[in-house]
Amino acid sequence: MGSPGLHFRLLLAATLVALGGQVAGAAQPAGAEPQAGTTAISQPGAGHPASAQPGPLERGDTPEDSGRQQAPAEPAAPPQEGSAFGRFMRDVGGDYKHFFRPETAYWYSGGLAAAGLVHVADEDIAEEMAEPSATTRALEGGDKYGNLSLQVPLAVGWWVVGHVAGSARGADAGRDLVRAQISATSWAYAWKYAVDRTRPNGDPRSFPSGHAAATFATAMVLQDHYGWKVGVPFFVASTYTAISRLTINKHWASDVTFGAFVGIASARTVTLHLRSQTFALVPLAVPRGGGLALTHVD
Repeated sequence: MGSPGLHFRLLLAATLVALGGQVAGAAQPAGAEPQAGTTAISQPGAGHPASAQPGPLERGDTPEDSGRQQAPAEPAAPPQEGSAFGRFMRDVGGDYKHFFRPETAYWYSGGLAAAGLVHVADEDIAEEMAEPSATTRALEGGDKYGNLSLQVPLAVGWWVVGHVAGSARGADAGRDLVRAQISATSWAYAWKYAVDRTRPNGDPRSFPSGHAAATFATAMVLQDHYGWKVGVPFFVASTYTAISRLTINKHWASDVTFGAFVGIASARTVTLHLRSQTFALVPLAVPRGGGLALTHVD
């Protein structure tokens, strides 16, 4: 029979491998945010050919100048309705509505299964982490990163910097980070009050870990927006935070395991717009005829 330390390392490795496999299977890096594009489908007018013909040349014009003058303008993007705050609040409300979908069930079922497996070794892992060592002391600082007092300013700052710098992608990522923190925190506390599990130190509301939910939500949002080059460092920081909650006797291992899945599910909900895109056909005026344009609908 192996030592408790060996049991802990094997269980922790198995859990992280399972979690990594779930993330790799579901997450797809997103490139730059989609731009509205048009694809014209020409329809000839009565008695006219299907393709538009260039108009007569003016003095000093070239054939290329005539083509540019007659080129139809792309349809303007429709103006967004309501204030920025109103749109944000509508999106936050939509996050709760879209939370109840098959992908969320996938993450939650996987999280509960992983937490159930880790739960078997909760007490052994807690005893292992309670023993002072250079490793446990090095891990104790990670819980600071998971505080909402750091995660929320990080999200808001990302949003503001992206907006000020004129980066639509950065501003969109920051906006999603804020929404993910709202979603992950609210769902984590819903579980906390419903389960009301006692922490290793005797305090209430242990399951799931809010620190794990917050940090893994941040990592998953950045993964969806920027890919693994940005996502991996934040997942490492999230794992560091989750383990640190064990070293200071604040959580059981199964708490942080399920908390990670809660955060990932919340992040995948707010970044749904990166994977679900709607297009519509709109009328398009062309010289001597008409057509249709395929345009992206925000």
